[in-house]
Amino acid sequence: MSGPRTSQLPPSAQWTGPAPEQQFYQRYTSEQDKQHTNVHYEQPPEFFTTITGGRWNVYSCNLWDTATSDTAAQEAKLDMFAQLLGLQAGQRILDVGCGWAGPLVYLSKTYGVEGVGLTLSPTQKHFAEQRIANEAANVKVIECHWRDYEDDRPFDAIFTDEVIVHFGDLGGFFAKAHALLKPGGKFLNKELHFSSSQHTEQLTRSTVFLNEIYGLTGNYRLLWDELKLLDANRFELNEIRTLPGWQYQQQVQRWQANMHAHKDRLEFLVGEEHYRNFRIYLKLVGKVFAGHEMTIDVVLSTKL
Repeated sequence: MSGPRTSQLPPSAQWTGPAPEQQFYQRYTSEQDKQHTNVHYEQPPEFFTTITGGRWNVYSCNLWDTATSDTAAQEAKLDMFAQLLGLQAGQRILDVGCGWAGPLVYLSKTYGVEGVGLTLSPTQKHFAEQRIANEAANVKVIECHWRDYEDDRPFDAIFTDEVIVHFGDLGGFFAKAHALLKPGGKFLNKELHFSSSQHTEQLTRSTVFLNEIYGLTGNYRLLWDELKLLDANRFELNEIRTLPGWQYQQQVQRWQANMHAHKDRLEFLVGEEHYRNFRIYLKLVGKVFAGHEMTIDVVLSTKL
């Protein structure tokens, strides 16, 4: 099978619509999923850690209400997760799509929990293991698709942070999470949702570009689609916390500033084209959250 591809925005010629493989909601095997996902993540970790900044390199929207630094914004968001999940010392938590393990390491060290993280990227896993060793954290990272992960010790809490948008079989993931949690265990998913179904029906050149940046793994949904699947998989909704769009605009501005400050080094790491495409990607995300196309929602539920 030929691998997934990325491309620049199509030229200014008349847009004829996305090709079939560029549409949302592709279904992949676990191995195909890994291949497509790693189009984005199998880059030098320094590229991402430089852009995200801070101590924990959280690659998602953080909280900027009072924070004045990358680290403070990252910790504010992770503290919110801990509060919602009710984390207590001695508990065991799972981060699906754990990245470079910054969030898990922070939560483990701050709240005394044991952490397990899943990633599809061997490069992320290697970097995460170095971080875990340096921080002496009670955390383990496993290179494994969520479909294939098994554990004979149930978890007190499972969370994802802007990850489930890349899961074609979201109902299957919720069923897996239900099986891995203790009775009464907490389940938290922070994700971006379209505000109207019309945004999923007519993809633009910009939307296709964003999908290709992530290896054609886009599965953007409405919030109510996610809630229906939670209910169908025996979760009880506890709380929905919607973050204002300006938080993501602020986040993108920080990432853009970090890119600009280290332009030469980042271009050396990934090349001029990848650097340029990533800048375009961030500009497009900023435009999305300047309008009303998407919401940022933290959904907390409990296993029944």
